[in-house]
Amino acid sequence: MSIAQQSEMVAATGKSFPLSASNTTVSLSIEAPTGPALQAQAAGKARQAYLRLEKITGSGMPVGYEVYLHSPNESDPQQHEELCAGLLPLFGLEKASKPGRGHAGTGLHYVYKVTDLIAKLEHQTGWNPKDLRVTFVPRRQQTRAAEVKIGRVSLYYE
Repeated sequence: MSIAQQSEMVAATGKSFPLSASNTTVSLSIEAPTGPALQAQAAGKARQAYLRLEKITGSGMPVGYEVYLHSPNESDPQQHEELCAGLLPLFGLEKASKPGRGHAGTGLHYVYKVTDLIAKLEHQTGWNPKDLRVTFVPRRQQTRAAEVKIGRVSLYYE
């Protein structure tokens, strides 16, 4: 029987923030692992990295977003497909944001495996782990009124 490997949060936003009809960027400061991820590294295990988007709440019918990880010197990340961590679909957001039958009202939650993307960024000129940018790019123009708020963006290592 194998024991599941524990994750360790190494970066997170300090407060919630809204997404808008244009690009929205937040910055994460990656700290060196001190717990389970450090122990795994010492044991020779390859590091795994996961980007978590938590407590995504809102109303209306918002468009989806593309999520990019990049360094501060990249002003237009959507021009580089290799920087895309994944898509953020928001189907069912309003229902998931309201407490009721089958829903706690805490919104949607997503996890993206970003191991290879973080490794690429670490090898770029100008890489600074204290300033990892996460940019949310609308997939199309918003045509109806909608609100979206992300409770927290965090990076976990295993």
